Amino acid sequence: MVVGLRASTANIFIDNGPYREFLFKHFQVASVDEESAAVVLTCLSNKLNVIVFRGMSDLAGSQQGENPIAIFGPLAARNVVKATLEFIKRLPKSALVT
Repeated sequence: MVVGLRASTANIFIDNGPYREFLFKHFQVASVDEESAAVVLTCLSNKLNVIVFRGMSDLAGSQQGENPIAIFGPLAARNVVKATLEFIKRLPKSALVT
């Protein structure tokens, strides 16, 4: 697991190595997802606290050949579930909504 890198969200799927490098060089963005901003904005507009856990599952165009999502997708899913469950375990009981 990597913690502390910048993430971003967009309305496009990025499978373009040079664009991926541009984002990192100019904005220090290490990952791009397609859904998180919508979830966060919806929660914030309804005055709900929110945190997003993402599992990154491909190399955004920097791979050789086909996109390896079939290989990395299941690994990313397992890792994000592990991280989320560990986070929930560490929350104080008073923070949990019942």
